[in-house]
Amino acid sequence: MGTEFAEKLESTLKEQGMTQKELAEKANITESAVSHYVKGDREPRGATIGVIAGVLGVTAGFLLGASVASPSSDKAQQTFDELKASVKKNKSSLSESQRFELIRLLSN
Repeated sequence: MGTEFAEKLESTLKEQGMTQKELAEKANITESAVSHYVKGDREPRGATIGVIAGVLGVTAGFLLGASVASPSSDKAQQTFDELKASVKKNKSSLSESQRFELIRLLSN
């Protein structure tokens, strides 16, 4: 469990742009404990896994390696799909400067 959990925890923190310190504060656990979890040196208890999952907006199963997508990735994909559909639907009504602005935003 430790290695899988550690990898999922580290990747989810990076994906969400959250620091170990922020997770520790929000989950009411020590920064040292979070560091050990990320390194795979320690394994949290079940209740702690649930708290960490709640803070990160994922399921405990996801953190433990279950093959389900994280809710944040599902939400990101849904947002992308909606945005893509909106641009496709309205592309003919966009001015040239609006099109360049969209391209500029995507390039940065």
